[in-house]
Amino acid sequence: MEHDEDYIGDIATRLKFEGRKFVIDHVQDVTDVGEQVKDERRYSDNGFTDQRMMRKVGSIPSIFLNNPKYKDIVDGDQHAFVKASRRFFEDHPEFRTCNQNF
Repeated sequence: MEHDEDYIGDIATRLKFEGRKFVIDHVQDVTDVGEQVKDERRYSDNGFTDQRMMRKVGSIPSIFLNNPKYKDIVDGDQHAFVKASRRFFEDHPEFRTCNQNF
């Protein structure tokens, strides 16, 4: 499925009852992101730009931003962002575009 570069992905929210509990599930197909990351890992200079001024560490599918474990990725605190993004890429190395040192 082709999308423009501003597209963040299809996220479906499922609401259901389990006994007396109300459960909210968020679901997203991350196949396209995974394939893009594989290509970038295969054909990039370990995530660096040509001038080595910037480095892309990886891609974080938007569905993971709903997980409380990674909430610091979007809260605006730079120190917390670094810790949460490291935690994400340790948990999900399949979304890294570079090797383990960042």
